Amino acid sequence: MSCWYLNKHSKDIQESSIPAYIFFAFGVIGNVLALCTICMNRQQHQWRSFYIFFLALAMSDCVNQVSVFPFEVLSYGSHFTHRISKVECNFMSFSYAFTQISSGLIIAGITTDQHISLIMGRQLDTMDGNRRIYVFALFALFVVAAFVSSIHLIFGDSEIFYPRSWCFIEVSGRDFGSSATALVYSLTGILTLIYTAFLHLYIMCKSNRDPELRGHLVDTDRITGYYDIHVNIFLMTSLTFYVLCWGPFLVDILLRSVNVVTSCTGRLELWLVRLVDFKSNLNPWLYVILRKENLRRIVRKFRSCRAGNIQDGEGDGENDRLVSDTHM
Repeated sequence: MSCWYLNKHSKDIQESSIPAYIFFAFGVIGNVLALCTICMNRQQHQWRSFYIFFLALAMSDCVNQVSVFPFEVLSYGSHFTHRISKVECNFMSFSYAFTQISSGLIIAGITTDQHISLIMGRQLDTMDGNRRIYVFALFALFVVAAFVSSIHLIFGDSEIFYPRSWCFIEVSGRDFGSSATALVYSLTGILTLIYTAFLHLYIMCKSNRDPELRGHLVDTDRITGYYDIHVNIFLMTSLTFYVLCWGPFLVDILLRSVNVVTSCTGRLELWLVRLVDFKSNLNPWLYVILRKENLRRIVRKFRSCRAGNIQDGEGDGENDRLVSDTHM
């Protein structure tokens, strides 16, 4: 159990519930919009793998928000006098860890699929039974995430973090099981981020230097695909936020698991996990904003304003060459 939990009375905790409510509303609305957008345009999806992966990403984030938020409401509503039970704490710690690991693995899966497409063209996406292939890949990713997220329930423990509103893998314990499970979680996340970042940079460099390979990322039916500007912008932006928002939390857990940091957990971990929540809530909004038609409007408006002309109809031909007319 964290040392702050033993030494600090609930009356001494002064934390606002507003960030929790904002993150919850921001995430739920974004995920609902993204899911509705995918369902409404499902007939226009040419690169099905991307949408299968993103659908799983949105559902994973949404389930975490719906399952964890009620416990936060109880804690903030009771002014942190609500006692989180052992079962509730284990559930919250598993849910947080599972969502973070699964989201990171799904982004890695999207990047890996892009790399396969760079090598094979559309062979994998058009072959018979491709949907089963991607569903099986997703199932495997969720199994790995569930395994990494549940190790602490067997060999370690869960810990209540400041301000008594959330739980995660224990990092304050000095036993081998707690340290090992926290180390496994942090290393899995860090290696996932490193793999995804380097692979995406490799894809960008390889495709830019070789126009022939770049053609493998284009859908020959609609001149769209993984090389589309909207897809690349989404992947690069999403990956950047994953590194910036999830990375500090992973490093903090890693340093505590190897006893480099031995101080009590506290407000720092609260803001680090809020940063992780911000990352999860941002993904669906990036998808909605960076859809082709929306991106086209943004580019058109920017160029119109730059030219001193607010009329959206001008420059359509040049903009359409930048962003194709098909729907994401």
